[in-house]
Amino acid sequence: MEENEKGVMMTMGDLPESCISHILCFTTPRDVCRLSAANQTFRSAGNSDSVWEKMLPNKYPYLLARLDSPLEISSKKKLYFALCHPNWIDGRTKKFWIEQATGKLCFMLSARNLNITWGDDDRYWHWISKDESRLKEMAELVAVCWFEVTGSFDCKLLSPGTAYSVSFRLKVHESPRGIIRFFSLRTFIPPMPRAYGWNRKPVKFSLTTPCGDHQIYARYLSDMNRPVETEGYQMAPFRHVEEGWMEFDAGRFVVEEKGDDPGNIEFCMREWEGWMEFDAGRFVVEEKGDNPGNIEFCMREWEGGNWKGGLLLEGVTILPISLVRGREE
Repeated sequence: MEENEKGVMMTMGDLPESCISHILCFTTPRDVCRLSAANQTFRSAGNSDSVWEKMLPNKYPYLLARLDSPLEISSKKKLYFALCHPNWIDGRTKKFWIEQATGKLCFMLSARNLNITWGDDDRYWHWISKDESRLKEMAELVAVCWFEVTGSFDCKLLSPGTAYSVSFRLKVHESPRGIIRFFSLRTFIPPMPRAYGWNRKPVKFSLTTPCGDHQIYARYLSDMNRPVETEGYQMAPFRHVEEGWMEFDAGRFVVEEKGDDPGNIEFCMREWEGWMEFDAGRFVVEEKGDNPGNIEFCMREWEGGNWKGGLLLEGVTILPISLVRGREE
């Protein structure tokens, strides 16, 4: 609080709206929303297009041009919050969104954007669609002995000066069963394809940054806690990102109306299954320059020489570290 030329005490609320808008441009989206609750002047300034234009990523016009479903939005503030939700681009093979609190860009690349060894041969890989997947298609590993998935990404689409984590999003097939016994009747539900062959050597996850730094981590997919240091690697950070249950109908029956002891049923119908993300590495996007370069990432296992299968690959996530820090297991 300061005095003006006439000696009258002034507050921030007494500043012209244009001045407040200019100040808000140097804050964060979270700060703008909080300060907009202060008074009517701040609210009006906080809704202006000039403020939210500064909050939007620099590359947003380029990304809007690649949207599969164009957005028809009247204000920059509404556009900002629409982009906080995942939006499909490039024929539903990629998703991008912005972190609501900071405006940092996030991406998810589908398995179709990756180079999968033997990925076009249905003897080894199948391409399937499932409602649980956030992308159009995902790749199901049938069986291979040479397991390799690679990809690259142009860092100019990311937020400058931001630390990012690159992760492969996988699901290891479990083998849920359903069993029901009613009196002397037993019914079995056949098991789903089960993961196999991942216990001989760990899977390696690697990242090469634009400046040439190479990072590599590893995990046994058959036993996440099995140490990999004896193989000469660091444990790849991973996290469960979606937990879920699968349900199978084990059978149906009618309870007898008469009698005090209609009998018992025994059943086992649920088993946990969920997506996991395995980190390939972390890097920082350069703040200066129009061409910060590309990153390259890889997931592989061919050293064991054995056949392996029972894996679902949804894609690769490229997220600010602030979104994944503290969730590693």
